[in-house]
Amino acid sequence: MRFAFNESWDEANLGVCVEPQELFDGLNYIVSPNNINRSMLYFRVSTTLAQRRMPLLGRTLVHEEAVALIEDWINSLTTTCD
Repeated sequence: MRFAFNESWDEANLGVCVEPQELFDGLNYIVSPNNINRSMLYFRVSTTLAQRRMPLLGRTLVHEEAVALIEDWINSLTTTCD
């Protein structure tokens, strides 16, 4: 994923409809538009499992406000993945 403002015009740089390198059950894309339950990004920021959380180091708590912000953003996307 690329978060540089000048590269965000392309949703693929934000992980939208991009297949993750490591597949988990039911998580089809890094960001699955309008579907947090199929989005790897949402799963990784909302879990405390050491091997799955993001970032991997330095985090033992879930930042609820950040998770809510990401959820709102994912649910606002209208892109259709092929």
